[in-house]
Amino acid sequence: MILLFLALMIVYIVRYQVKWDELKKLIQPESSWSSGIQILSKSWESTPIINPVVNILTLPTGDVSDETWIIKNKTWITISTPKTTTGIMDKNSNIKLLSGTSIYYWPIEIIEKLWIKYQYALADEKGIRYIYLGTPSYDFASIARALKGSLYTVATEQDLLQNKLFGNKVIYINLPEYKDKQVVMLVYLKSGIWLIQMEYSLYHKSKAYIKSLFTDQL
Repeated sequence: MILLFLALMIVYIVRYQVKWDELKKLIQPESSWSSGIQILSKSWESTPIINPVVNILTLPTGDVSDETWIIKNKTWITISTPKTTTGIMDKNSNIKLLSGTSIYYWPIEIIEKLWIKYQYALADEKGIRYIYLGTPSYDFASIARALKGSLYTVATEQDLLQNKLFGNKVIYINLPEYKDKQVVMLVYLKSGIWLIQMEYSLYHKSKAYIKSLFTDQL
């Protein structure tokens, strides 16, 4: 009886050990988890890294800054750009709006062509540009000659009245490419010089209207 009992006990212990090993595998499959981590790691390492997007910081146009900053691959790079010496609107100027006009912020071809600076520009619904130059000392005769153009001056009080003009004097800037297309005139007032540009077809019928804007408000 003792031998039979010992034999049954040994069989029970062996069977219990086998069951326990299988149960441990179900609860904590060490080899499975380990291999899973390795595969995940290899998959992560083999994934290509996308290059970062290049951000460009655009600065305002005009005489604001001589550098444009670019961020690329976490490195700051500066690109020097020459300062614009013409076509600049002085933001510190005291702007006087004429009746029916608004401030004009866009590039002005005639200013760039003449290579001059201005204080501010106005525009009305007719498309007429009123550009205040301040009190510069430009040699407009030399500028016009360099552009193969010419000047025509109206300076006497009688001539100004006859031509329905105003101010101390008016100088017309005649450029070949603007002939019968655009009228460009410099009006000299006590407060400074105004450059007025309009379509040729508007000139004669707008003279009284333009004169009233300045004589009534300036």
